[in-house]
Amino acid sequence: MKTEVGWVSLAVGLLVSITATLMSAEDKDAKENQPPPKPPELKVLDKLVGTWNAETINKVAEWTPKELRTTGTLTREWVLGGRFLQEKGSGSDGLAVIAMFTYDVQKKAYRVWHFNADGSAFDGTYQWDEASQTFSSRSEAGDGKTSTVTLHIIENDAHEWKVTIQDKDGKVYLDLGGKCTRKK
Repeated sequence: MKTEVGWVSLAVGLLVSITATLMSAEDKDAKENQPPPKPPELKVLDKLVGTWNAETINKVAEWTPKELRTTGTLTREWVLGGRFLQEKGSGSDGLAVIAMFTYDVQKKAYRVWHFNADGSAFDGTYQWDEASQTFSSRSEAGDGKTSTVTLHIIENDAHEWKVTIQDKDGKVYLDLGGKCTRKK
């Protein structure tokens, strides 16, 4: 009887030890498979979350011979584990848009991918200036043209943006801008 109790105790002890080892390995695997922590820079994008009334003015320029004004609605919300801010919207011109915003740790910059229902798309890399509350980007637009984009946070419930494309001589090809105000 004493031998049987010894074997049972040994078996239970072994089972507990194996279970603890397996659970420890599972915990380690779970920790190793966790995504890296979210960069704190994503907090800035919280300023853009919500539903917005949007006004856009496409001013007369080389590519736009006639001024066009549109209004619409945009909704921005966190998706993909809170790592991307997704924008969906449509305007009075019938044009729908989808965009994604995030912070790229490797590039140390904000990234935006913007897609329009007319098939046009653009992406950009932006810097944030805390003092002026402005995202800004300057990049090559092709054929010797330069694109300048800004998004300025006016207050919690309003921001304005501007896109300009011009050549080295200052000729303006695109002059597009707008303002978004938070829906109440």
